[in-house]
Amino acid sequence: MKILWLTNNPSYAIEKLSPETQSGGWLKALNYHLAENQDIELNVCFYWSVALEPFEFHNTMYYPVTEVKPKSMKDKLVAKVSGSQNDHLSIQKIKAIVDKVKPDLIHVHGTELNLGLIQFETSVPVVISIQGILSPYYEKYFSGIPEAILKKTKKSGLSFSKGINSAFRLNAVRERNILKSAQFIIGRTDWDKRMTRLLAPNSQYFVGNEILREAFYDTKNIWKKTSFEQPLKLITTTGNVAYKGFELIVKTATLLRQYDVEFEWSVVGLNENNSIPKAVENWLEPNYKEIGVQFLGIKNETELVALLLQSDIYCQVSHIENSPNSLCEAMMLGMPIAATNVGGTSSMLENNHEGILVQEGEPYDLAGAIVALQNDFEKAKVYGENARKTALLRHDPKKVVDEITKTYYSILEKL
Repeated sequence: MKILWLTNNPSYAIEKLSPETQSGGWLKALNYHLAENQDIELNVCFYWSVALEPFEFHNTMYYPVTEVKPKSMKDKLVAKVSGSQNDHLSIQKIKAIVDKVKPDLIHVHGTELNLGLIQFETSVPVVISIQGILSPYYEKYFSGIPEAILKKTKKSGLSFSKGINSAFRLNAVRERNILKSAQFIIGRTDWDKRMTRLLAPNSQYFVGNEILREAFYDTKNIWKKTSFEQPLKLITTTGNVAYKGFELIVKTATLLRQYDVEFEWSVVGLNENNSIPKAVENWLEPNYKEIGVQFLGIKNETELVALLLQSDIYCQVSHIENSPNSLCEAMMLGMPIAATNVGGTSSMLENNHEGILVQEGEPYDLAGAIVALQNDFEKAKVYGENARKTALLRHDPKKVVDEITKTYYSILEKL
């Protein structure tokens, strides 16, 4: 069976192209394991910033493609006004790869980019994996930080990562167009299944879970504390995006300080000069040091595992998610967890059994959950143990590869 992936990153080939970077994520892991299946001939077409010739690496053929984007200011302005994003030019490049590879099945990873448009250019069956979904994300973008604050921060000259703008809205429109015609969908949560029953009404839905990063499977990496530390060590992994809920950390930390809870809150993935912390600083005027928030920046998986194992409670604070890898990683380690009940999170973690789910954007509820866990270490530990059992089953590499492989065969048998 010849499979062609369309992805937004090089998957396992990042080990060849840029081994020092921390990208690739779960696609990298799935690529590695799926390529070892003797019944599958795996090919990966991905967007890359510079032109490269196709190459083979770890039982996989890779086809880098440069995305066509407006270059001149005039072209950018025309694209912004007209809504044209040069998608047709990029997709023709991908179509050429499809014609060259002649796959039995095309697997598109994600709907955020234009890759799913390939379904309109080929008779080869296409299955689309859901990562995030832009339309509901757009609805929640300003749930935490007001739009005026974000725009003010952007105008100050700071780099505003993935800001809400015309491109985001246009991408959401394109995504709805892609999903409306989709025949086959792979998802993993009740939330993305509900979303696709609406947005992709004629599609068949399959379940396909994710493989986590290698370090999280090491049997030495298990949370084994016998008591919480003083001060309490909280940790969150997040990104420089408004809907990831950084302001909830600040509000909750401020509240905990007012009620004399001693803690340190480590934030991985951000530094103090990123646009979102700057926007929150302009808005709420926190003194990060005084409220116990410390920025650790981007960490590789080994460094992250060490930090998580040293911490007491993992806190997820997002306003919208589908199946957050950061939450799944904390579950895999067996950590006590407090998480906002958003999107597909409740499919990942069972409330009052594997952790505590709280109202998104609400600092009193999150602060209360943190205190509840702190006040009952034995219960918190059991929650973590339960979470680890679930994660080990859900993210078992063999199980995930079997799920994907069975989906591929099931689709081809229907045609």
